[in-house]
Amino acid sequence: MLGLTAGGGQGWLCGTALAAQTPARASFFMDAVPSASAQTRPDEAEQKRSPVHLHHGHPHHAPAAGTQPVPAAEPVQNHVKPGDPLLQGVPSGWGAHVLGVGKAQGEMPAAAQKQAPATPEKKDQSLSQFLEAAGKDQAVLRLGVGRIDHAPSSRRTGNEAPVTAPSRNRILIPVPGQMGIAAYQSGDRFIILVDASQPMDVSALHGDGIFSRLNVTTLPELTMISLPVPDTRQLYLSQQSDGWVLGDQPPPGMDYMDRPDITPELRGNGLLFPMRRPGRVFSIKDPVSGTPLIVGTSALDDGGMLSLRKGKDYDVWPSLEGVVIAQHEPPQVVMRATMQGDLLQRADDRPLADMDRAVYASDVDLNWLGLKQLTAPQAQERYRKALVAAADSSPKDRFQKRLEAAQAALGAGAFPDARAIMDVALEDDPEEAFRPDVRFFLAAVDLLTGRMKGAAQLMQEWPEEAMRATKLWQGLYEAKAGGKDAEATRLLARDMPRLLNYPASLRASLLPVAAEVIARRGTPSDRQALNHLPAGSDTRFVQAVRALRDGDEKEATHLLEALSIDHDPIIAEKAMEEGVALSLRDGHLTSEKAARQYASLLPDACLSGRDGIVNMLRAGAHIRAHQWESALQALDQAQQAPAPHDEARMQALTSAALAGVVQGFSGADGALVSSQDQAALLHGAALLRAHLPDLPASDQKGSLLLDYGRVLGRLGLEKRAGEAMSTAIPMMTDPQHRAAAGDELAENEIRRGLFDKASETLSSTGGAHLPPQEAARRNRIMASMAAASGKPEVALYLLGADQDPQAADMRAHIHENREEWSPAVTDLRSMVEQLLPPKGTLTVSQQLLALRLASDASRAGDAGTLDWIRNRIGDRPFEGDAGQMFRLLVSAQQTGQ
Repeated sequence: MLGLTAGGGQGWLCGTALAAQTPARASFFMDAVPSASAQTRPDEAEQKRSPVHLHHGHPHHAPAAGTQPVPAAEPVQNHVKPGDPLLQGVPSGWGAHVLGVGKAQGEMPAAAQKQAPATPEKKDQSLSQFLEAAGKDQAVLRLGVGRIDHAPSSRRTGNEAPVTAPSRNRILIPVPGQMGIAAYQSGDRFIILVDASQPMDVSALHGDGIFSRLNVTTLPELTMISLPVPDTRQLYLSQQSDGWVLGDQPPPGMDYMDRPDITPELRGNGLLFPMRRPGRVFSIKDPVSGTPLIVGTSALDDGGMLSLRKGKDYDVWPSLEGVVIAQHEPPQVVMRATMQGDLLQRADDRPLADMDRAVYASDVDLNWLGLKQLTAPQAQERYRKALVAAADSSPKDRFQKRLEAAQAALGAGAFPDARAIMDVALEDDPEEAFRPDVRFFLAAVDLLTGRMKGAAQLMQEWPEEAMRATKLWQGLYEAKAGGKDAEATRLLARDMPRLLNYPASLRASLLPVAAEVIARRGTPSDRQALNHLPAGSDTRFVQAVRALRDGDEKEATHLLEALSIDHDPIIAEKAMEEGVALSLRDGHLTSEKAARQYASLLPDACLSGRDGIVNMLRAGAHIRAHQWESALQALDQAQQAPAPHDEARMQALTSAALAGVVQGFSGADGALVSSQDQAALLHGAALLRAHLPDLPASDQKGSLLLDYGRVLGRLGLEKRAGEAMSTAIPMMTDPQHRAAAGDELAENEIRRGLFDKASETLSSTGGAHLPPQEAARRNRIMASMAAASGKPEVALYLLGADQDPQAADMRAHIHENREEWSPAVTDLRSMVEQLLPPKGTLTVSQQLLALRLASDASRAGDAGTLDWIRNRIGDRPFEGDAGQMFRLLVSAQQTGQ
């Protein structure tokens, strides 16, 4: 973890963990102090960034003028040499100290201890000096006591530093809703500036831990709250009905990385920082560094700027809330509040310098992707120059120059070129692939070129200070990958202003995808993000989709009809797709006709690269028409399309079509099938076998595999059926479904003579809380296994008094084998009562059951049962010789009587 600080090493500015770049047991902090000889020139403002980045909301300021360098008695602290990579990207004039090598964390240098306040009542020196310099009347209120809570003491080794425990308290800053605030960190101080045009009630400001050292300074129409931060902990700011809450833990019930941020926008010759309710804009000097600041406050939680921006005329400091602009000398810029936010302009009305840098809200956009606000010719010229520079680069600069060339290709819209350049660069310098910025760049390019496997890297955990800025690209990935529609639309709608700010070539590829996803799947509040889209046919198509979602079919139909003859073939084809879907939904088209109309769109869809999407729509129409095989054929064609498609949607359609294939076999009994049925079973089994591998492991795939095993069993392929069922069971998570599948597999294994394996299957798929019906079925399976193993007594014991027809049938077979006719008659009569209706045509199996009962009753000499079965059958006909045999048995009993 790296931390930076200014102002005599009295605190640390929050940094980031570099676990991949430091030893596993090392804890690094940078205790940075200014160098007396170092000065920052404007032309040095843009420095090469290393993988070291700073936390959100923590600027890198130059120290205040007059700050003393490190005393000569403390030379051991300068462990990092000037120009060390760890210091790249931070202000010139900062030194570094690796904690744990020199002074331990929590200790102060002797010089700093002399400057530290001796008692809690002593005023904050930096604030006092600031107020005296400003010539203002001051009222400094120190609240609480000056102490730092430490963790309970524990045994430490000599190399470990004492740890300061973070306070668990949160303090409420009672700011009325009409007042704006700005919040940022400067050096070892967290500063909150409140636009207090009326007196502020500070009685509620209290806390322990670090919050006990909070200072409140009241100025005319302004309140300054200053909090010393003794270490690298992060502070969190959130708004609630009675003010703002500051804490050293994230607000409960809130993902702090998902809070809003301010995305600057070009506005004429200036830069607009959009806010829903901007507060006042005022000038003040930073109390730590003395830098002249222009501060814009916000009355609502619109967030702040994610990263430091250095320009020729000004710097934009990171902030947790509001806008903080550092003036250069002499001052060149002014800022004023407007209804839309704070507008920054040059005092002489000329365009701002370095607007291509200042417009981006984060280092992810600016440095990781290398985006710049350029026209198309300028972007192409940048790409050409970057290629030349990469070709002429020396070995030590080779990778960086190639990365800059790839970034320029991205900015010019040459996405395949960007990937090709990076492939070559990483072949020569493979170790650079571990850098977060490089990994993110590669994943973004993969998303733009349709390589979804590589683009999936966008969803990994990124460094903490970059996590918020990666959310837009994670939303773009989820929009293309499918499966998380609500999350994708939320992320895209929230960061739509950033996307609208992207260079034209990149925006042209991303904006249509993002806008259509929001229009189709977003909530009404999400769709508000589409209010300011640029003009164009793709925008009109999005508005047509939005009108459909809003229930305005008249407007949607009008737009779609006009767009169906648009000069852009992609827009025209999409409009026709949407027209077919609208007609199908309204009942003007049947599912069969809709499928044919989608098929008629395929030539245009192939030309526009959307044949995969159209085939998926065609498959959906076939499924609604119960045309399962046609749906699977359409999905096969969609799978072969070169353009990326919605994998989640594809899998859902495939599952639905295969479930329909299985439905064609439901309702048939387990008897032998005719040749026609045999052919249908073979065809259905082939469809299942061909398409089941396309589905990921899930409960649904497990159910389909079990059905596939049943079909194979009916075809007499018992071994293959057992293999399919064995594959299905591990995918099932529902205990009852898993137990039922285990029953079927065990029965399959019993038929194959694998009794030990069947017993193991029942044991592994059972449980202590099976429903009674399932437990009884398992008893019957174990009874059949005992009977097949030559243990009829065990089988009879397991079956007990089970009245299920299957249990009665097994008991009857055992009694028949032992020529125990009376018990066999009792079980068969129970089966007849359950399975043979008093009236109606008898199936072949029912006729055979009646004949079996008559035969056993005749052998037992049970005249009453023979009379009962004769009356139950009546004059209903039997097939073949079975009827004659039945009549003979029951009539022989009558003759005997």
